[in-house]
Amino acid sequence: MSELTDRMRTCAARIRAVCGPGDVVYNDAAALLLSAASEIELLSGPIDLGEPMEIIPPVTVVPPTKTEPTVAGAWVDSNSALPVANPHRSANTCPQCDSRSTKTVHREGKRFVLECPACGHKWWKR
Repeated sequence: MSELTDRMRTCAARIRAVCGPGDVVYNDAAALLLSAASEIELLSGPIDLGEPMEIIPPVTVVPPTKTEPTVAGAWVDSNSALPVANPHRSANTCPQCDSRSTKTVHREGKRFVLECPACGHKWWKR
């Protein structure tokens, strides 16, 4: 019943947005839709939302131990391990180190090859 009542409320909101305050019939129809949706929800009882989703663990990162300056002046951590990859990774992350930084893209034939700036891993994307 939740889909029906949601649609009734959406229709009422659209009627009120389009019609002006002088359109008594349309405003009355919107009020009837809203009150009918409320009555349906009262009669049908609470909605079962199902089982709660699992909590996805955050990515753990090993803290840096030593830093050395590079030629460009940026600091690079040479002795730390790469972060542990999250098993629930998105499509925009590196498959090796789970980095979300901007990837370098090269074209090889019909394929796009992506390169991670954090670990240097290369993979192709269709």
